[in-house]
Amino acid sequence: MPTPITWAPARQFLLIGNETVQGTAVAGTFTQLVNSLKPKDSPKWLEDKSWRGSMGTDAFAEIQGVKAASFDLGGPVYGDGLPFFLRNILGDLAVTGTPTGSGATTLSSSAAAGATSIPTAASIPNGTLIQIGTGATAEVVTTGTPSGAGPYTIPISTPTSGLVYAHASAQAVTPVTGPYTYAWSLLNSGSGQPISHTLIHYLGPTATSGARQYPGSCLSELGLKFNAESELLSWSGKATSFPSVPAGSTPTANPTGVLPVASWRAQVGIGGPASGGTLVNTVTDGEITIKRELGVYYTVAGVQTPYVIQRGGLSVEGKLNFGAVPDETALLYMLNNTQPQVQIVCSNGLSGVNAITVQIDCQIAAFTSSEVETGKTAVGYQNGFKAVFNSTNAGGSGGLSPIKISVTNNIAPNTY
Repeated sequence: MPTPITWAPARQFLLIGNETVQGTAVAGTFTQLVNSLKPKDSPKWLEDKSWRGSMGTDAFAEIQGVKAASFDLGGPVYGDGLPFFLRNILGDLAVTGTPTGSGATTLSSSAAAGATSIPTAASIPNGTLIQIGTGATAEVVTTGTPSGAGPYTIPISTPTSGLVYAHASAQAVTPVTGPYTYAWSLLNSGSGQPISHTLIHYLGPTATSGARQYPGSCLSELGLKFNAESELLSWSGKATSFPSVPAGSTPTANPTGVLPVASWRAQVGIGGPASGGTLVNTVTDGEITIKRELGVYYTVAGVQTPYVIQRGGLSVEGKLNFGAVPDETALLYMLNNTQPQVQIVCSNGLSGVNAITVQIDCQIAAFTSSEVETGKTAVGYQNGFKAVFNSTNAGGSGGLSPIKISVTNNIAPNTY
């Protein structure tokens, strides 16, 4: 009897790729390090229960209807991998780099969103990474071969889609290098629909490639958790996608060299930044949960797959547990309805291109619950809050956002 072919789950891995068209599968470009992934294809079944003169009340036929897939996933937070999912659920992105110290100039006239070149007062060499603008509309692009004698025309080679934001004349144009800071807020411009992703799960049994693709993946939930005593900074997510299809070729894992961050490195600020007089030293653990409405729409077009997976409204809530407290400050956040700023910063403690920082900003946090904790050796409080929409956390797409999450790493711009 021949030896059966079997597959060990220990060899599984997950890749992710940015889609141009939702539901059109793309190759995976980045290995996502997760320790939990539960995919599920879910066809709808249409039952034929028409009477046939037989003693049956169940279906006489099961006819397959439309199809979609869903999955839960998560694991430790890796500073180079989490940003893919932040863009998927939030959408709005600003990018800043570290100035190289030379070659800075300005825009000689305004540049429109979508422009594939910019006018500058000074020339910029081909292949230079430049940051255009600052703040919520900052973006980093790669230049092409310049032309002109002043002002100069600087082509944008990457991204090929051109500028994301409009920029006024005289805005700064600065050559940059890593590390880079990526800041995500709620996308409020255009259709309000963030990018979708293809997830490729290598497991083994799938014929030819050993992997299945989940195109059109859209997150409905993303949670971040930390516990100083017992956990790494971790994340979890829930998503819906188009039905899975076999990958065309066998993918290859290329895991990152970046390490996750221990929760004890996190710092929490309430009423201001996580430093100085607003740094709170009694938070033991906590979590932030971002939820996004999803609608899966099917049409009578002769296909079983979704017409679109539509993103709807977004909400953010959180929990902070205070241990060994000296006073009732945690309780008074709720009783006095102060709705303070909450900032959570978790860093690997390194500098330069090795720095990894995840910063969560909720400018207005309405504490809606506070329960005293008396089951341990010191009195504490368990607080819950809701993040309120505000303009401070909004990005370059305008409007309001309840949260901004910034990640600093050394991944090249336009990866996410």
